[in-house]
Amino acid sequence: MAVAATCTPIFNFSGYYRNRASSIELPEAIAWFEHLRLSMQTVPSGRSVQYEVHATYTPPCCQDAEIEWTVSHPFDGYRRLRKQLMRRLRPNHICPAECKWLRSVIKNHFPKPKILAPNAPRTTEARRQSLIRILRTLQAALVNRGNQGCNVLVQDVCYDFASFILGQNSKLPEVTLAMALSRCSSDQSTRNSSASFSSDYEERCENISPFRNNSRGRGYRKSE
Repeated sequence: MAVAATCTPIFNFSGYYRNRASSIELPEAIAWFEHLRLSMQTVPSGRSVQYEVHATYTPPCCQDAEIEWTVSHPFDGYRRLRKQLMRRLRPNHICPAECKWLRSVIKNHFPKPKILAPNAPRTTEARRQSLIRILRTLQAALVNRGNQGCNVLVQDVCYDFASFILGQNSKLPEVTLAMALSRCSSDQSTRNSSASFSSDYEERCENISPFRNNSRGRGYRKSE
C-alpha cells in the first residue's frame, strides 16, 4: 500500500517567485549573502560536538581580497535558531514570499531527537549535512528577489541568520554595518527580541535537552 508523503516538498524550485521580481535590487543588508559561501564541519569538544560554520565572503569588486571566518555553535544553538525562525515565520502574517514553505522546511527537515549515542560519528555527520542544507536554504530564500516583499523575511529572519553565521566575529565591518542598517527599518520591539535571541546562545545551553538523529540528505532548494 502506498504511503502518502507528509513532509514538505523539497525539490520544487520557485521559478514563480524568481521570475516575477527578477529586477528587484536587493537591500544592502541582504545583498552580501549573494557573495557568501558556507560550509560546515564537526569539531569534537570534550564529550560534545561543535558544528563549525566556515564562511567565505568574496567582495563583488574582484580586486578586493576574500574574507574568511569560522563560527562554532553546539547543536543546542541550532535548535534555538530553529525555534526563533519558527516563531518569526509563524503563519499569522500574509505576504507574497516563501515564508510558509520555508517554515515547513525548517520544521520538517531539522534533525530529530536521538537519545542513544548522540555524538556517534554517523549521527553527527548526518546532522551536519542537514544543518548546512538548512543554512543554505535560508540563504537562498533571503537573496530570492521574489521574497523581498515580506518584511518578516528580509528584516527579522535576515537579522537572525546573519547574527548566527557572524557570531562574535569582528572581521567584517561592512557586513555588520549592513546589518545595523537593516534594523533601522524595524521597530524597537523586533530589535530587542533579536538582540535577546543572540545573547541566549551561550546563556541557555544547559537548559535545553539535546536533539539527536541522522536526518538523511535532501536537496531542498526551492529558492535557488
